Amino acid sequence: MDESTSRNTAYMNRRRAARACDGCRKVKEKCEGGIPCRRCTHLQRNCAFSGHPGRARTSAAAQPDTVPGHDMTVPELLRRMANMERLLGHFVGNSKLDSETLQTLADSVDVKRAREPSAMEQRDLDGGEDEQEDMETASNSSGKVKLDEVSFQPLENNATHYSGEFSHWNFSMRIKNWIEQTGPHRTDAPDAPKIKEFYRFEELQSPPDPSSLSSSFPPRHIADFLARAFFNHAESNYFFVDRTWLNRKLDVVFENPASLSRRDVPTLCIMYMVLAVGTQYAFLDSRDSSRNGADTGPFSEDNVGLMLYQQACKLLPDVITIASLESVQACLLIGLYTMPIDPSGLSWTYLNLASKLAIQNGMHRRYPSEGLDLVVRETRSRVWWTLYTLEKRVGTFHGRPISIPDNEIDADWPAEKPDIWPGSPPKNTPHLLASLHLCRSLGKISREISHFKMHDRRVTFCALSRLVDIKQELHLWWQQLPPEVRSSDAVVETGGISREAAHVRLELCVVRMYAGRLFIMPRRSTQPAANTPSTDEPSPENGPTTPSIVTSQNAQRRSVLIADCVDAALCIVDTCSLLRASIGLARASYTEFSALRVALLVILSQFLQKQTNIENLRQPLVDGMAMLKSMSTWGASARFDVSLIEAFEHAIARMEDGARRTSAPRESEYDMFKKWEEEWHSTKNGTAQQPTDKSFDPSLGIPSLVDNAAGDVWGGPVPKPGSSMGLPASTGSGPGFFGMEGGFPSMPMLESLSATLGHGYGFDVNPQNPPGTGRSGGWMGL
Repeated sequence: MDESTSRNTAYMNRRRAARACDGCRKVKEKCEGGIPCRRCTHLQRNCAFSGHPGRARTSAAAQPDTVPGHDMTVPELLRRMANMERLLGHFVGNSKLDSETLQTLADSVDVKRAREPSAMEQRDLDGGEDEQEDMETASNSSGKVKLDEVSFQPLENNATHYSGEFSHWNFSMRIKNWIEQTGPHRTDAPDAPKIKEFYRFEELQSPPDPSSLSSSFPPRHIADFLARAFFNHAESNYFFVDRTWLNRKLDVVFENPASLSRRDVPTLCIMYMVLAVGTQYAFLDSRDSSRNGADTGPFSEDNVGLMLYQQACKLLPDVITIASLESVQACLLIGLYTMPIDPSGLSWTYLNLASKLAIQNGMHRRYPSEGLDLVVRETRSRVWWTLYTLEKRVGTFHGRPISIPDNEIDADWPAEKPDIWPGSPPKNTPHLLASLHLCRSLGKISREISHFKMHDRRVTFCALSRLVDIKQELHLWWQQLPPEVRSSDAVVETGGISREAAHVRLELCVVRMYAGRLFIMPRRSTQPAANTPSTDEPSPENGPTTPSIVTSQNAQRRSVLIADCVDAALCIVDTCSLLRASIGLARASYTEFSALRVALLVILSQFLQKQTNIENLRQPLVDGMAMLKSMSTWGASARFDVSLIEAFEHAIARMEDGARRTSAPRESEYDMFKKWEEEWHSTKNGTAQQPTDKSFDPSLGIPSLVDNAAGDVWGGPVPKPGSSMGLPASTGSGPGFFGMEGGFPSMPMLESLSATLGHGYGFDVNPQNPPGTGRSGGWMGL
């Protein structure tokens, strides 16, 4: 056993020779050098080194001083150029071979050649091994595995063929390269079968009809107005399409519609959806100072937007078939249009469709070479990160899975490159980068929250600690942002607030609420299962601790997260109020509506907790509910959200009123009788007290946030002048006489009370009248 082990160790420690003998090289074995070598001696074979012809290294001086093709005629040069174009098209795909594309490809080759060493230099660095030794067999002998690399192949019309690692396509291309490197029988030889390249199936596209493709566009001045509304209000802190590019495409549609073909279907879909989204925000350009943001509808322009949306949907099959960068942008815009209508259904579906088309084009990966135009590359990265952020927000907040994990993404982040754009560059790049950072923080928080599903104390304690750390990191990051991005008070006072900065602040507050709203609910709903071990986790920083200390630490962390959640909710109400007073609330903005909706739910939850310091939450609740109702004038989903919050508000107010009545000390029957006696005397003398008009009274529970036609409070009747102590007049469904607290029915109730007491109680007994007949002069004969 020891002898065998020492023999294997000695074998592994043998060094490989710089040059292998003919016998070892033939069987791909490790050669240790020497003549004869150890392996040839052991196998009793002839060990020899044969000379190899040197590589031709012709110097520049030895080359002829003539330029190839100098003496050729024009037809020969044209034939040569045609053959070179065929060869170039075979290697680079179906790309355009104009001068700009050829210049870009040539520059990319020079850059790649400057970055990587030549093949000869690489062989010298590798120790001078034989150039015919294949990399695959060398890796097999050394125990290594050569990993596939992603492949990008630019096609026409901004389409790119992408194939990821370990795909069938990459495996077939590796075999193709292997064949071309090992023998003279190349796959591109003249007598070899022609390889039919396939990247997009175009036979399923609809026949082109230029007249019908652009027939539904509004007039040019209307299209320009809707496009401005899109870029001024809808785009906000994201990137969907370049403004200069869109204006040029609109010029083609209105000036030369006959030039449109089926290749332009994704572009037409983009234009339809930009105008459709513009109709959702067009009302913001009609606001004046007198309206003060009270835009309650109805909005007839929604019918125009619906027509444009339906025209875009008719083009959707061809958009998916072409699968270009414009196809991704078109589906992304459809998802943006449907986001305020049905975020968890239609919008999430369209965003996932756009994500799949983007992955098909490799937009989620870093482009490896310089084969694409700089504007196209930057547009790809901006569109991808916008799509990724919106899909992750909708998926996280509506309980949907994410379509692609983070470890599969290495695309370049958007960068400030003002010189590459054909027109004015995007101005919201800092806001876009801030939204991307918040999206990553949301992903971290979501992963930590998912650990609570494990019902393991140790895991949940660590997750709770990390949530507090993420919260602190967010606050520190927010303070380091430029003032114009985080809309500081100084910026707001001098130049007002921009929608981009307001949306960044709202997204930050929503992320903060998402981290803390889990702990607002009663703790019994998040307790571990009964069979979970009840061992407490010692703090990794402080060493072993007692269970009471651990419980105290986690209670403190929960309190910190809850307090930050409530503070974020109040910040959302303040930000939306600032928007309403300045540039107006956008009813179709998913960021504004969803943030305000969740903020009101968090505020209402504090009334359920029966906290003592909730008086400062009543006015934000009133203001937030008024703004939410003004934004829900369209869309069944928005109206459902508002009605749900109203129902919660009504139920909590009833609970608060019932708890107040239960906690108050019950008066004795004699005390109630004396109060009634005082009321009766004051009414008899005509000195009845009128109820005071109070617009807001904390003692009456949560104030009414709904101004209906009847003017009621929580669905009850309006207090009448005849009611006493601010209580509503008694109805048939109201509480009985002794069930009232803090006040009694007004004097009109006394006649009905006397009629009730007159039957069987003898209060109206009079010697001159039979029992039970009563007197018309008054109660008890007075």
